[in-house]
Amino acid sequence: MTETLETPATHRRVRVWFGANTIADHTATAEQAAQYEEAMRRRFASLRVTSEPVLVDTQAVPGR
Repeated sequence: MTETLETPATHRRVRVWFGANTIADHTATAEQAAQYEEAMRRRFASLRVTSEPVLVDTQAVPGR
């Protein structure tokens, strides 16, 4: 058995889909992403909204 040394995802990527096309793509902290996802589900009730964990490189994030 091998052990993985992955860092838990602290951010989530929320996308709104129109068929196979993404019309909105937003990455934020888990709490902010949950609020964004809820708002997008209300606004685009007939479209598919996905939320998936994302690993963020802290060196690439502006302002850190």
